[in-house]
Amino acid sequence: MSLKAERILKARQGAIFKNLREKVYQTFPPETVRFLEKETDRFENPLGYRLEEGLKGLVAQLAGDLVWEKVDYYLDRIVKIEAVQSRRPSEALAFLFYLKSAVREEAGEEILREFGPEALLEVEDRIDAMMLRAFNHYMQAREKLNEIKFQEWKSRLYLLLKRAGYLYDEREGSLPPEAGHNEKTH
Repeated sequence: MSLKAERILKARQGAIFKNLREKVYQTFPPETVRFLEKETDRFENPLGYRLEEGLKGLVAQLAGDLVWEKVDYYLDRIVKIEAVQSRRPSEALAFLFYLKSAVREEAGEEILREFGPEALLEVEDRIDAMMLRAFNHYMQAREKLNEIKFQEWKSRLYLLLKRAGYLYDEREGSLPPEAGHNEKTH
């Protein structure tokens, strides 16, 4: 489905991206922002690379023919970063509200002037659809993170109980000393 405002969004794509990136970077501590802006190598700064790739991809998808598989890829790139931060879900997904704001600031007036409010609402509806998908990605990432934490907790508990002598492991081939002592006395 093609947007009425597609031409304007494509022409303003770079400005929208820069505006969006600036808004997203403001959510990080100043020292992190300095690093994100200074270091552009994908291996030296994988966080910055993923953020930039995801944000550029979302702006490009918004401005063109939307392909949901690509949108999901870019959302996943950003949301996985946000899921491991100690932020609330509303803060983690705010980047899409920033996208809406960046579109209004960089192209909104021209869209309204040329096509009317329906065209701007059409663009914002796309962003809202991205938000719903991002929420699903965020929940999946948080569930996976919690599963990993739980497995780590179980592993540590098992090792602790084993070291304390409260667990018997058949693979080791011998009973704990307490078990052998109790069998001889009965």
